[in-house]
Amino acid sequence: MAPHASSDVAANGTVNGSARTQAAPLFTVNSPNVVYTDSEIKSKYAYHTTDITRTADNKLVATPKATNYDFKVDRKVGKVGVMMVGWGGNNGSTVTAGLLGNRRNLVWETREGQRASNYYGSVVMGSTIKLGTDAKTGEEINIPFHDMLPMVHPNDLAIGGWDISSMNLADAMDRAQVLEPTLKQLVRKEMAEMKPLPSIYYPDFIAANQEDRADNVLEGSKASWAHVEKIQQDIR
Repeated sequence: MAPHASSDVAANGTVNGSARTQAAPLFTVNSPNVVYTDSEIKSKYAYHTTDITRTADNKLVATPKATNYDFKVDRKVGKVGVMMVGWGGNNGSTVTAGLLGNRRNLVWETREGQRASNYYGSVVMGSTIKLGTDAKTGEEINIPFHDMLPMVHPNDLAIGGWDISSMNLADAMDRAQVLEPTLKQLVRKEMAEMKPLPSIYYPDFIAANQEDRADNVLEGSKASWAHVEKIQQDIR
């Protein structure tokens, strides 16, 4: 496995991820409907359904139907960014702390003993999927979900986002009151350097109790094309 991604913070408020070297695939598909090239996996898939019609005497007629799809997947996973709306909220701050904890393989003390970072709650990283059945033994073969296709590892995500509050992510993490104090101390230095980009703020769409936090907002309280262009610029 490639080394964990750097957690350096860029000037525009993102945690830089990286695209790790792709490991050899866990399996290949032996089918005339699947073609591998150096850069792509191309496949054809027929989705089978049944159309039901009624005759004049109210009998049912079932007609099999197939819809053909062509899929193409890049074999090389590039750098992937995630920008969160409300980055400094409970979810954004805890997700960021979780990514940092997993990148660094952190272990921390709790009242119940030591806890180690993991992706147990992640569908992609913590679950398996049935690939098929062993032709000789009849045993079901299950593999990690993330090995089904080339996909980004969460540790490599570049993280950023917007928030109506200018509070840095370390202070936002304290405000959320979700994480263990010992874990917060381990990620505090990095998160203190992260600050959300100014956000659009339309009071009609945000709970009134958020108004006191709104010190990091773009000018204008009504929808405008200028706001769209600014968000597009932030994403670029």
